[in-house]
Amino acid sequence: MERVRVLLNRCAALFRRRKLDEDLDAELSSHIEFAVEENMKRGMSAQEARTKALREFGGVTQTKEAYRVQRGLPFLEAVRMDLGYGLRQLLKTLAFAATAILTLALGIGGMTAAFSVVEAVLLRPLPFKDSGQLLSLHEWVREDPHEFNVTAPDVLIFQRESKAFSGEGGYISAGFDVTGAGAPFHAAAERVTASLFPVLGIDPLLGRTFTRKEDENSAPVTVISYSFWRERFQSDPGVLGRTIDLDRRPYTIIGVMPPDFEFPLDAGRLSHRDLWVPMSFTPVEKNSEGENYDYGLVARLRPGVSKAQAQTDVDRVMAGIEPGYAAKAGLHVQGYFRTLKEETVHNARPLLNILLGAVSLIMLIACVNIANLLLVRAASRRREFGVRLALGAARRIVLRQLLTESLLLSAIGGALGVALAVVLVHAAAVRLPDSLPRLGEIAIRWPLFAAASGLAGVTGLLCGIAPALASTRSDVLDSLRDGSPAAGHGRSQYNLQQMLVILEIALALLLLVASGLLLRSFRKMLETDPGFQPQHVLTASLSLPRHNYPTQQKVDEFYAELQRRIEALPGVRTVGFSSNIPIVGQNGGRLITPEGHVRSAGEGFLIASTYLVQGNYFQTLHIPLIRGRYLEDQDQQAGAPLVAIISQSFAETYFRGKDPIGLRMKIGDRFDSPMPAITIVGVVGDVKQGALDQPTVEQMYEPIAQAAAALGPMAEMLGVAGNMSVVIRTVDDPTRLAASLEKIVHQFDPLLVLSQAHTMDEIVAATESSRRFNTTILTAFAAIALVLSLLGIYGVLAYTVAQRTREIAIRMALGASPKIVLLRTLRYALTVAATGVVCGLIASIGLMHFLKSLLYGVKPLDGATIAGAVLVLLCCSVLAASIPARRAASIDPMRTLRAE
Repeated sequence: MERVRVLLNRCAALFRRRKLDEDLDAELSSHIEFAVEENMKRGMSAQEARTKALREFGGVTQTKEAYRVQRGLPFLEAVRMDLGYGLRQLLKTLAFAATAILTLALGIGGMTAAFSVVEAVLLRPLPFKDSGQLLSLHEWVREDPHEFNVTAPDVLIFQRESKAFSGEGGYISAGFDVTGAGAPFHAAAERVTASLFPVLGIDPLLGRTFTRKEDENSAPVTVISYSFWRERFQSDPGVLGRTIDLDRRPYTIIGVMPPDFEFPLDAGRLSHRDLWVPMSFTPVEKNSEGENYDYGLVARLRPGVSKAQAQTDVDRVMAGIEPGYAAKAGLHVQGYFRTLKEETVHNARPLLNILLGAVSLIMLIACVNIANLLLVRAASRRREFGVRLALGAARRIVLRQLLTESLLLSAIGGALGVALAVVLVHAAAVRLPDSLPRLGEIAIRWPLFAAASGLAGVTGLLCGIAPALASTRSDVLDSLRDGSPAAGHGRSQYNLQQMLVILEIALALLLLVASGLLLRSFRKMLETDPGFQPQHVLTASLSLPRHNYPTQQKVDEFYAELQRRIEALPGVRTVGFSSNIPIVGQNGGRLITPEGHVRSAGEGFLIASTYLVQGNYFQTLHIPLIRGRYLEDQDQQAGAPLVAIISQSFAETYFRGKDPIGLRMKIGDRFDSPMPAITIVGVVGDVKQGALDQPTVEQMYEPIAQAAAALGPMAEMLGVAGNMSVVIRTVDDPTRLAASLEKIVHQFDPLLVLSQAHTMDEIVAATESSRRFNTTILTAFAAIALVLSLLGIYGVLAYTVAQRTREIAIRMALGASPKIVLLRTLRYALTVAATGVVCGLIASIGLMHFLKSLLYGVKPLDGATIAGAVLVLLCCSVLAASIPARRAASIDPMRTLRAE
């Protein structure tokens, strides 16, 4: 019985195949006759018309035989034939091929370049031995809930008492004027404990690092960087044992670090250290509990110790430290840590998340656009596929050929994308903001090349498989009968195209809203008053060696004479000096106590950021005087009554409802301390100490001579003796003054180094780099997404008009005017765009939460920005739809129906 059923099924299949062949032959004959008639209408003779038609549809027997041969070919030979066929097809449709390839190259290139940055900064392990075991220790003061590093005494205590770590290394930034190694220059340096290099697990390229004895005895030895060795000593292997002068003291070079060694791994291109010297804590530093939290502390976990156990050990050590702080400074401190990797990349995460998120959206939009292009192209080739299937091609062969075409597109697009990524990564070395660490390590490595190639292949496969399946699953007779360009191609495929366009618009709206919000934030930041006028101001740094300028009187005399000589230069208006300048970063804060102030329960310490100034500092920067007076010459003399100028926010916070002029305060946490009282003589406007989008903090200004006298031994530890920045206001371009300034400094002392000479305009612009980069990259990606979305709308509408030509012609023949057809087509485009806008608005709710931390002066749900993005998208959608809409309105109904 089973054999009979199988036999009957085979007979039915043969009958259907024979019937299909008869129908196909009849259908092909009708198409050939139709083509002959069309050719004759164009003025051809009957013979020419039939010859051309047979060239288009003829060779049926030979073509069937070719497909039979193709079924029996080896796989590699078949693939070779498919590649040749696919390449010829792409060459026939250069516009489609170029659009798809460029779209894919844009997505692949952006994704690869962005991931190169993310891999180098966020994912790549730190260049230290077992870097996952390295931790960065911090302290938290209950009275001032901000993150701090540690103090010098705590570095020593952790080295002595911790049990969870196999080693701890302390470090703090320093700077030295270097002579004896070519032209004098100011070197970025780091004071480090002898244990730091073993903790990091790094051995020098040449020589050795410090010993514990050298560290404890302040031995004048140094380890230099590879770049220092290469540039200043031409990679001389005999450099060990040579002497260089650091701040005019001889130091012996005992080691050269490897090329890839950098520590600390700070952000920025200019963050590298030229040399490392022993920490050699001074007696003042060893007894500075609660006074200077600028010391870093890195530790390595012991094998087998978990992070929870390490935190318990940190708590134990801090429990022994806290009583000393409470007794001496009234502080209650706690300790915690995070991995050194997280410490390095913590501030870079938001920017890189934006970059990676934006390129991911662009890649998704590019994939959607390519899928849409392939769907449109597949639908336009439906008649071709019907003819090929009718001629005997197996469906699997057609499917394979279509996928080969798609993969060929992706291969070419991927290759161009990788080339684009190389260009973008090279550009990133210049354009990425200095807030990113490890910028010098960003490069496209071979694993990323492989990943980009795989991404291109997967993209081509995923984007091509749906159109290919839709093309091979269609009914052959229907394809031949209705396969003319005027016929429809299936409701399911039409709906899929609609959904893809809606997705593109939704994603484009996300990027438009995000870029709009960041643009408004950036504009708000540029409109923020920095509290001074940076135009026509030049600044530079000077560091006076302490053993050459051992007293504050010598320092004051130097700067007073330098001010006099600079003011004598042509084009100079005013000159001032300060321990730091605005915008470059917050100064160290000091505890202060106003007279009569009583701390309430739970109240934190009163802390002000302190500037030590000399000369006409306020007049030079045009910092406005609100009340009282500026500092005068008599204030800047040693032994004069101690005075200070405070900022407006200082007055409003600590002297609320009072006139602060004439009131007194003391440095420290209580007014009854032996510290001398300081009288407030003026109130000036607030000045931004960090980027313009950072909150303003309370500030106080003291004459440099008085501050050194008031602080006593602390002045030496805080480095107030001779490290100053000069600010000069000029009549015209301040850069012209740089050479004259250096010449005057060398007239005083040929070995002094003038460093970090910049205009204040350049310094202000540098702080905008991170937000400028975020805004620029998102705006560029939003523009790309908008263009890709509009291409999607245009492609779908153009194809829809082409497929519905007969329907439109019938409507126009029945009385529909061209205007009605135009409006109906535009209304369809707006409906699709509006649907995508609604989806994008819903998705943007989550985006708002993510962007909240990146905005300045703008609310996440900013109605004007969202409305503007929606309006731009809808207007551009109408613009993209206008061309196919005009084409639909210009259809000649009689000619179209006659052709049908």
